[in-house]
Amino acid sequence: MASTDDYDGARQSDHAHPIDLTTRVRRRVLPTLHRIKEPLGGFAQCLQHPDEYVGTIEYGLGEFRSDLETMSFAPEPIASLKVHRDGRRSAGSWVRRASPLSRWQLHVALFIADGDAVDVFAHREYSWLRHPYKHYTGAGWDTRGGVHRMRSLLSEHDVAFRIDGPR
Repeated sequence: MASTDDYDGARQSDHAHPIDLTTRVRRRVLPTLHRIKEPLGGFAQCLQHPDEYVGTIEYGLGEFRSDLETMSFAPEPIASLKVHRDGRRSAGSWVRRASPLSRWQLHVALFIADGDAVDVFAHREYSWLRHPYKHYTGAGWDTRGGVHRMRSLLSEHDVAFRIDGPR
């Protein structure tokens, strides 16, 4: 199986974990943007909080993206780049809203895990489309509600996942 450098130094299989173009661009651009914004009090990347761990999906990123679409999630190119505490960069950012004018959104970050697996993290937050300032400042950020809602959605859609210790 061919492998490729995923821009963050991690070697990943092309076939098991195809990183989409939007995510590749975000991985390239957002760290530089972050270095510019950080001295001014802003950010474009942040550390993924372990409390947002939903679970680990036992199959590849490409297949799980299809599951997310079935659950009415859409790719979210505007989100900050999440960095796992072990150095992995997110392999996708997805959002679910009841409508474009919804007040709240469920935000999911994906990380390639060992083998053919994907670690899923989630939180509930104000939608940046309707409340950009509240969204950017993290007002109303709800980790527990986001994790609970995402686990419920996975179960409702028969998507098997395991819950490991703190990720």
